[in-house]
Amino acid sequence: MDTAWPLLLALAFLLGLMLGLTAAATRYCTLGAVADWATLGETTRLRAWVVSMGIALLGVALLEVAGLIDLDQTRVGYRDAPLAWGRHVLGGLAFGIGMVLAGGCTTRALVSLGGGNLRGLYVYTLVGLTAAALLYWPPLHTAVDSFGRATALDLPSGRQDLGHVLAPFGLDASYVRLALALLLGGLIGGWVVRAAGRSRRRGWREIAGGVLIGGLVTGAWWLTGSDWGGAAMEAQRYAQTVPPGLGTQSFTFVGPAAELLRWLRQSFAPQALGFGVTTVLGVVAGSLLWHRVRGQTRLQGFVDRADLLRHSLGALLMGAGGVLAMGCTLGQGVSGVSTLALGSLLSLASMILGAFLTLRVIYYRTLFPDATTRTLVHALLTDLHLLPASRHPLRFED
Repeated sequence: MDTAWPLLLALAFLLGLMLGLTAAATRYCTLGAVADWATLGETTRLRAWVVSMGIALLGVALLEVAGLIDLDQTRVGYRDAPLAWGRHVLGGLAFGIGMVLAGGCTTRALVSLGGGNLRGLYVYTLVGLTAAALLYWPPLHTAVDSFGRATALDLPSGRQDLGHVLAPFGLDASYVRLALALLLGGLIGGWVVRAAGRSRRRGWREIAGGVLIGGLVTGAWWLTGSDWGGAAMEAQRYAQTVPPGLGTQSFTFVGPAAELLRWLRQSFAPQALGFGVTTVLGVVAGSLLWHRVRGQTRLQGFVDRADLLRHSLGALLMGAGGVLAMGCTLGQGVSGVSTLALGSLLSLASMILGAFLTLRVIYYRTLFPDATTRTLVHALLTDLHLLPASRHPLRFED
């Protein structure tokens, strides 16, 4: 076991490196996916993001059926009951709004940092400071937990994943999850093929990136949840310096932002290096490698004070929203969704909704600067199909 932990961290860094390379090479970006869809009707990057979910779903379900991993007990309690729906909805909305204001989610901040964008460094640092305040400062940590308990919903299944919730007559939940993963995977595959046929861009390069990222998420689950990985994690619990964030886990970038700041305060102590921080460093290294090879590294900063303030507010919302929702668009949107947890699905839907509404508000404010708040609300309700499309108040004249 003396070499198990360093080897696990080396493999974690390699997974992060490949994620950073892939995200940089294929423009894998949650905000970009939602923005393309919400403003242009273009679904190329959205398809790549959804494909990564489908691959992770199938990979996790197969690993669990084979008995190679068990995600009922994970570092982030994706399947834990009761279901803290309030945290997922409020946190997801805050994160979705924040990533629009900050110009991208936490994954995008790390990838852009690798390309020389100092705004990514600023945003991720502020996300880490906000997350650290909510995770480590007792009054705020207690407030977050109290809110979660106050809005929690007890589930008779004792777990909140769809496998346990839908498993009838004592069937093995893992087989139910596999059936659901196959069904959802088939639906995703069919939609991707149809959308590619209708789109001006087939986007097969982006789709390949989504497949690889879904595989990397699955690989991280196996690395930390296998018998070997679990034994390496358990051995570290008795080390003189216990690394942060032990337990079965995959990619997520809000909690590790806070852990990264603590690690930096410890002067890069190798014994305090954990899985999350290692993957963060790997993503930045992978993006840096891609941009250097392509000759695209370029230092960038803020355009003006308004740009700085907008990114600051976005980072604060992402840090707080990520803690409340217990993950980011990758941590909940792919890693969490791969467990089929209801909370992850709620967080994902709320993040998309928050980002969509914010993008539409910016869009309408740009094209219709004189529109009143009431008109904007009316337009948003129409966009969400809560009012008839014929009553949309903001339209161009033919």
